[in-house]
Amino acid sequence: MIMVYLYSVLCCLFLFPYLGWRGGSVLGQRARRLFRGLLGGVFLLFVVALLVHRHIQADWMSDVMNGSIYIFFSTMYAAGVVFAFDVLKFVDRRTLGLYAGAKDRTKRWLQAGVFRLSLVVFFGTMVVGHQNVRYPRVVHHDLYISRLTPQGAKAEKRLRLVFFSDLHIGEAMTPDYISRSVDLILQQKPDLILCGGDYIDHREVYAYDPRVLSSMHRLRAPLGVYFVLGNHEYRDHLDKNIRFVSEIGATLLRDSVAYPADSLLALIGRDDAVQGDRAPFAQITQRVNPSSRPVLLMEHTPGSLDSIGDSPIDLMLCGHTHGGQIWPGQVLTWWRYGMSSGTRRVGDKEICVSSGIGSAGATYRIGTRSEIRVYDLYW
Repeated sequence: MIMVYLYSVLCCLFLFPYLGWRGGSVLGQRARRLFRGLLGGVFLLFVVALLVHRHIQADWMSDVMNGSIYIFFSTMYAAGVVFAFDVLKFVDRRTLGLYAGAKDRTKRWLQAGVFRLSLVVFFGTMVVGHQNVRYPRVVHHDLYISRLTPQGAKAEKRLRLVFFSDLHIGEAMTPDYISRSVDLILQQKPDLILCGGDYIDHREVYAYDPRVLSSMHRLRAPLGVYFVLGNHEYRDHLDKNIRFVSEIGATLLRDSVAYPADSLLALIGRDDAVQGDRAPFAQITQRVNPSSRPVLLMEHTPGSLDSIGDSPIDLMLCGHTHGGQIWPGQVLTWWRYGMSSGTRRVGDKEICVSSGIGSAGATYRIGTRSEIRVYDLYW
């Protein structure tokens, strides 16, 4: 959500009016007025939607909010094309002088071409941004727990888990999307379902929508359904956000350990980092005996990646980053956590940071896709 607000401020202060000033300069007087009027209308729609959307719980309000965000952020990328052209002209003017020495007709042709390219980028990012959220990918992994299988021996046990995070039930992630997400999870035929937090975006009233409750009630697996809290659950009405997990028949882990299927494996669920007095990493991991079972850790924010090396954890599952959600957010999440999304091996252990199945603030992603992770564990 911070990234969404960061880009909003960037657009408001620079790129949005910049496109109106420079992009409109290649148009005739009437077309320029229409173009700048449209930009002003989009800006006004975005501001109004941003101010009132949390106070109106209605499907049409979700459509207005999502639509305004599609247009707003795609306009940002279109403005980036115009800005990049101006930067190239600036560099050229101080080096080769090709543009400055070109004929007026050539300059007009280039300017018109840049404007057309910005339109392609505008509509292209709208389509791609929508598709990247609305059609999550399924990422499969085979993980062999080598410490439990003697060298040369064949694995005797197999377990399939589905891990999803950052569903962000709210204005943007509508009941229809929640239903399709549950369908996608169940289609993988999991033995165990795990949710890595931020299942609620901001207001719990959307989670208690009968349509959402009906869909989430369908999350069932032979070995159970387990949740941990994310930072968004702490934003408002924590008690109701916690109760939601039991309402749908799942189990919430808060600095605690579960042993599904009569201790077939150990599952540690850690409270989110926003909870300042949560139990230390070492204290939680010392509670399990890893000698005869895989040990899994769920933690919403990937802030403990460097602690896994000397721990009994075989697989660490995190979310929170959204894979950056909106480019170049990937750079910032990589700088903050050491990885934006994906997997990393630390010896014989694996870390997985999911980009999440939903999105915060807007059903819009550039440079990353919504996803669920399917792990087949062998030992």
